[in-house]
Amino acid sequence: MGTVSRREFLNGTLAIAGAGAAARFLPSAREKSALAMLDHYAREGEYRSANINWRQFAGTSLAFACSAGPWPTAVQAQLQAFKNLTGITVTISLLGEDEFVTKLPISLSSGASTPDVFMINQLGQALAAGWMAPISKFLDDKTLTDRSWYDEGDIFPGAVAFTTAKGTQWAVPVSAEAELIFARKDLVPHAPATYPALETAAAAAQKAGNMPGIVNRAIAAPSETPWPVGGFVFSYGGYYIDPNGRPAFDTPEVVEAVGVYTTLLRKWGPKGVASWGWNECDAAFAAGEVAMWCDSSSHAAQFTNPSTAKYAKENTLYSLPAHNGMVRPNLWYWTVGINKNSNLRGPAWLFVEWLTSPPTTLARAVATGTEPRASAWKSPALAKTIGAEAAHVVSTTLFGADPLPFALAWTNPNWDVVSTALAQGVSSIVSGQSSVTSAMAQVQKSALAAMK
Repeated sequence: MGTVSRREFLNGTLAIAGAGAAARFLPSAREKSALAMLDHYAREGEYRSANINWRQFAGTSLAFACSAGPWPTAVQAQLQAFKNLTGITVTISLLGEDEFVTKLPISLSSGASTPDVFMINQLGQALAAGWMAPISKFLDDKTLTDRSWYDEGDIFPGAVAFTTAKGTQWAVPVSAEAELIFARKDLVPHAPATYPALETAAAAAQKAGNMPGIVNRAIAAPSETPWPVGGFVFSYGGYYIDPNGRPAFDTPEVVEAVGVYTTLLRKWGPKGVASWGWNECDAAFAAGEVAMWCDSSSHAAQFTNPSTAKYAKENTLYSLPAHNGMVRPNLWYWTVGINKNSNLRGPAWLFVEWLTSPPTTLARAVATGTEPRASAWKSPALAKTIGAEAAHVVSTTLFGADPLPFALAWTNPNWDVVSTALAQGVSSIVSGQSSVTSAMAQVQKSALAAMK
């Protein structure tokens, strides 16, 4: 199959390729449903029940910087409701991810007071640079926060743990994603229980469907390939960066897991898959041109929607296979932080509190399918949107997921350099230019040099 861009496949629908696969598509009907739910909660007094003076900063204007994608698109539709409640105007700035991760650090490192609130791509970088005001301070301020109403315990524990360092919470999770298998159940009728079973399923699907049995990202890009490889590595008991802070790419667990990942693609993947990223994999599975894809749960609504997936009725979700009885998928959490140099930190927190509160999150969940609150995943509206089975698989995986392997890597301040070496190594294996052992040895060497 030739490379098909998502923009071409979806006839101009907003396309965003991003680290951790945060992007998805938001059909307008779902956006309207989300706004209708938000209006309902406002009318029913969900916000007035909080012990918060929502009007205490009326007349304020906030700047919110975001990496363009479905979550900020859904948020943008909610901003008028926030202004109606609080009198605060929020101006949202949307940049493509490549531009966002380049420009935002420059602004924050300069000590600029804006943006007041920002999405965080590299939490480790933000923590090391000291860009954020501590969230714990706002949570403890009774003039700003009603902790009972906000219900922190409803947020997935792993998501909160990811944003916490040395007992202080520095950001707020706004999305939660886990690595799962998307599959054509007409070609893969049962969830592969083990990694050998996954290869068997890929081989059988390729023969039955006359198409590649599996696709995964293998492009030599740091924001792409390291994430899906992570679910294999972690399930094999490996780490990218171990709990002692040491790179672990040449350990037996990592070498074996990377060998499994790359063998699947070399034997059962599409031609040229070594240069495939999120965009190509997404388009191919949506078009029904591959049988399986291991990637982010954020795609669930897209692939179960007939308007955005050719075989929506046949598409399903399975958890990653187990290795020695352990399933340890990779995770992704987009988070938001408050600029420590903002002159409007109080209003900024009021916005973040409202934005990530149970009613606002629940209203938005039907559009995004990535919200990090357990209550959102229990919503009948969300189950109807992506299917009850898919909602159960995703929520169960997210609630019980171990964030440690992911956090040790993605919060490391040197992860941008390390992940570049890893992406290049995996791509070189898939293209046949390197063996698994030599490639991982080179990644280890590069990682050690970067982390001196």
